[in-house]
Amino acid sequence: MLKKHKYTLLWGLWTLMIIVLCLLPPSDLPDGPRIPNLDKIAHFTFYFGYTIFFVLAFWKEKQWLPKLKICYLWAFFTALFLGEIIEVLQAVLTTTRSADVMDTVFNNFGTVVALLLMTKYQRAFR
Repeated sequence: MLKKHKYTLLWGLWTLMIIVLCLLPPSDLPDGPRIPNLDKIAHFTFYFGYTIFFVLAFWKEKQWLPKLKICYLWAFFTALFLGEIIEVLQAVLTTTRSADVMDTVFNNFGTVVALLLMTKYQRAFR
């Protein structure tokens, strides 16, 4: 069963990881290296991975969406929605996090780069 649904499982776990890491207080996270804008790199990576796993899960594995371009649109809009909801939740539910427009910019940048790469190397995702 796991082999049959491996991309769906990866997408679900990746999404859960994004939510948890973005809502945990920073003090609960391990100290990372002191790299300028590391959080922006993390946001880019989160949504790059989200988009890749989404397409692999819903296009390649499940084939729930009739055309690859439609899958790309769904990946883009669900990533956008997830990012916006998390930013709102950070502002409303936490006292240690705040909404940041630049986080959203890097979320979207990760998604767009993933979609561009998948478009260029479409055959690998079929």
